[in-house]
Amino acid sequence: MRISHKTKMAMAAVGIATMAASHCTVGKYPPDEHNTVAKPFIHDSAADRPMGVLMSGLTSVTTGQVFNLSEEMLEGGTEVPMLSSLPDNSSDGRASQERLFESLVGPFTAPPESEEGFDSSKLPPALWTEHGTLLNRAERGLLRLREEQGHTTNPVAYVEQLGLLLYATLELGFAPENDRLAAIVQRLLKTPGYLETATSNLQSSSEIRVAAAQEVTQGVIDLIRNELSEAMPPSMESDFEEAADGAVDALEAYRAALDDLPSTDDWRAGASLAHRKLQLDNGRPLPPLQEVIGETEADFDSAHSALVSAAVPINRRIYGGSRPRDDYRLINDVLEVLEGENRARNNRGMMDLMTKDAEEARKICNDEEIAPVPEALKLRVVETPAFMRVSVPLAGGLGPTASTADNTAVVWLTPAPADASRAELRDRLTTNNTYQLKLLALRYGIPGYALVGSLASEMETSEKKLTHLVDPLPGFVDGWSIYITETTVSTAYTGDVDFIWRKYKLQTIGAALVDLRMHAEDLSAADAVQFLSRQAYMESSAARALVRAIQVNPTRAASTYLGWLGWQQLRAHYQETTQDFSLTSFHGKALRTGSMPLVEFSYAVSEAQGQLSLGLDEE
Repeated sequence: MRISHKTKMAMAAVGIATMAASHCTVGKYPPDEHNTVAKPFIHDSAADRPMGVLMSGLTSVTTGQVFNLSEEMLEGGTEVPMLSSLPDNSSDGRASQERLFESLVGPFTAPPESEEGFDSSKLPPALWTEHGTLLNRAERGLLRLREEQGHTTNPVAYVEQLGLLLYATLELGFAPENDRLAAIVQRLLKTPGYLETATSNLQSSSEIRVAAAQEVTQGVIDLIRNELSEAMPPSMESDFEEAADGAVDALEAYRAALDDLPSTDDWRAGASLAHRKLQLDNGRPLPPLQEVIGETEADFDSAHSALVSAAVPINRRIYGGSRPRDDYRLINDVLEVLEGENRARNNRGMMDLMTKDAEEARKICNDEEIAPVPEALKLRVVETPAFMRVSVPLAGGLGPTASTADNTAVVWLTPAPADASRAELRDRLTTNNTYQLKLLALRYGIPGYALVGSLASEMETSEKKLTHLVDPLPGFVDGWSIYITETTVSTAYTGDVDFIWRKYKLQTIGAALVDLRMHAEDLSAADAVQFLSRQAYMESSAARALVRAIQVNPTRAASTYLGWLGWQQLRAHYQETTQDFSLTSFHGKALRTGSMPLVEFSYAVSEAQGQLSLGLDEE
């Protein structure tokens, strides 16, 4: 498949100049052609992404609509309830998705002079940014179906998605509680058929993904038997138990069937797929992957030098006397004291500290005018659910959705295992010291993931929510959480917190570098663990868990890093094109705008005052 976003980006350069000059459309034809294709696609493409619709704060979509050109509105169609749905992974379902994506990519990338093409440069601003956003969604969908083919090779995705749909429906307040609990029962009733399709789709996998999928499957079983069971009111207990028994039986059969799935020790995505995926997941063209790796290595070295420089005065303060003979000893000597003397007392203590840190972050963001945190936004810090610990082994976050009724986010923190040795427990508590917990609260709570859905709830229409939140660019969401953590620390913290941030920054860049070199080169898992432990100062069990997550989920760590860089570029562009720059205004406007490719994003948040230069040849 040819990724056509570069073609669209080149056309965009002409479009920006036209719009900047006139800020209006030229003629009626291009908007008509765009709306005819795009408006129905917004709803149709959401119908098979129930998790995305949920995070948009909606409970239904209307498919099969037609855009009435004279009335400028969608008409007809069928309302599809999404509250209890599961994705359709059948061969017919996948073929339907592929046709849908092609029906948009075709006219959106065809030459303007061709029969189905049109000149997107003549679209008004709102439609031009919508055009780029939907094209990116369709191209990512085709990449998943045609090149990644996770439906045939990734057994983790099926059970993790099931677990998330059950968990999010329980925990997030996008609909009345009784409706959500009833939807959980309905999803459990559909689980046997969903897993039967998954089993028939899978053809082969890597050994590490098979083992991870079996672990995730047990986590979903535990979720059903524990949290879901405890949440059911007496009036639903009987229906729930029947549905739960059938779902658990199907999950156990799925786990057993994975023993017979052909598997090898080859878990690498490959350079070509990794490069294509990173471009689309960040909504921007990239230089050749070797250049990306070289730039990431340079950034890692720069971050390491900054960490060493910050360690020197702290080492002098703690120990006095002369500097240790090498950088590794210098930094480890400082970390041994800072982290060792400021570790949490126990697992529960980590949760309590993160809850306090989140409230501290709320006050800092509002007092220092970093980001507009609504007073209604609440956080609950809980243990990472077992079914998510493969993908987010250390910490994570979820919600709130973009529903105006949903104001509670869930922050996950992974405790030391119950059977951990004294040394393992000490390592985990030392790593999650009081300073690092502040960083995790910023990244996964306020103003990180929690603020995305909270401010997105202020989008004017359901159509906008479906456009920008159903399948957001991973670089937008994950990059935001690191970018805003860095911004908050640089604005409000100094001293030891800043030093631990420098270490955390080094580890984030190191994770991206390991991700790139593991999937595009020949870096082994063992060497990756050693790199993270020795050169990024990561606790060994955390490094092993992170490397496993990278093996199972290629490019996610790299996409987070590239998304972070994208947010830095976007902010610089906004400052250049805005007279009265304000952090809180920029961040609020950006999150209310929603996920879109970087050039379109730069245009949308800067109110048509020019486009962001990516510094690449986009021909």
